[in-house]
Amino acid sequence: MKVQFSNKFEEKLVLGTLRVQKLLIYRIIQRTLLLIFPFALFGSFIKIIQTVVIGKEGFLTDIFPALNNDLIYREIDNITNSLYSLSLGWVSVIAIFGAAKYTAKYYHRDDQLAGLTGISALLIVDYSYSKLQLMSFHPDILGMKGILFAIVLGMFIGWLFKKTSRPDPNLKSESSSNVLERAFISLKPIVFSLIIAVIFSILINVTYYSEAPGNFINSLAAESSSSNSWTQLGRTLLFSIYTLVMSFFGWSGTYSALGVEKMDVLSTVNLNYALEKHTAWNAPNPFTSSTLYHAFATYGGTGSILGLIIAILIVSKDKDFQTVARWAMIPSIFNIGSGVMTGIPIFFNVIFFIPFILAPLANMLMAAIAIVLHLMPPSVYPVPIGTPGPLIAFIGTNGSWQALGFSILAIIIATYIYIPFVKMAAKVKLMDNLGLEEGVI
Repeated sequence: MKVQFSNKFEEKLVLGTLRVQKLLIYRIIQRTLLLIFPFALFGSFIKIIQTVVIGKEGFLTDIFPALNNDLIYREIDNITNSLYSLSLGWVSVIAIFGAAKYTAKYYHRDDQLAGLTGISALLIVDYSYSKLQLMSFHPDILGMKGILFAIVLGMFIGWLFKKTSRPDPNLKSESSSNVLERAFISLKPIVFSLIIAVIFSILINVTYYSEAPGNFINSLAAESSSSNSWTQLGRTLLFSIYTLVMSFFGWSGTYSALGVEKMDVLSTVNLNYALEKHTAWNAPNPFTSSTLYHAFATYGGTGSILGLIIAILIVSKDKDFQTVARWAMIPSIFNIGSGVMTGIPIFFNVIFFIPFILAPLANMLMAAIAIVLHLMPPSVYPVPIGTPGPLIAFIGTNGSWQALGFSILAIIIATYIYIPFVKMAAKVKLMDNLGLEEGVI
């Protein structure tokens, strides 16, 4: 299909993305993410109820204390925990099924058995050996933070099916004898996969509570401190970039989009200052994760993707993009972006890598300049979990209208950064729509 390009940069990025999309790994990843989307979207609405509506430290329970009734809370919390665990908290299980299935299908092996083997392997890997709970799993690996691991393991299992089994010429037949034949044909890769999963499970359970690299970085971000403002700015930007890059590739970063990580030393000093002086102006540590990242870089979730949703609604004529944006709008207002991350998708998407990093950084630098010039105070007060993005700085400064104005400016900046990339993504989709590939990679 003939597509007109606006400039050389757009042409190079679109054509480069198309070359990457020809890679088998990329196509499997994108197809798998589209498979996850409805479960992630449903789970994001459940997450709103958990954290915003009935959460003990949630946004709405702070405004309406009546919602914090213990009896109502326990009943709704039990239901939402179960629904969340089996939707958004379970997406890595769906991811490994899709990755193993599509990989095996490409190599003309039994895709159904490969997918089921993937699920069994992931549950074995994630199983937590405990005398207190007979059936328990590490929740991080099963949820969004484990998507990268699940996809890689799923593709490896699909590859094992290729290497250790043969194609079944009667694979499409549904006779009972053929089902038994398929099981014996795939027996070897199934056994190999489960043995490897057991080995991984032992290693994970031995090292789960150790100081792994990710835990080390997180503790460094929480505990390191410096009285020099520029050192603080560099540190916050560095850990923000790490968080954004890791999140883009389906792994966990240092900072949370919902702001639920441990309050660092510098933020605690700021809070004590504000409580003593009764003001956020001239707080001693102006450039922390609370004053920059949480207050200005998480609108819509990691990557400031509220700007992406608005950009899609403004300029995109693609029906699929519009549908995803409309459905994901409400969760993104409360900084839950899993629907957009899997529905567009954003994960691993070459086109959106630049704005996913650039939009939050631009907003943080804008906020840093405003704080330096004393155009607004830094955000130092605790903010309820699930507070809508544009209100985080407003509440964190105890009602500074200047902070609210710069929050609105941050949304505008993010939207303008995403707009050209939304147009490019639409052109890529016109030339090579991965969503139309049904059963073929």
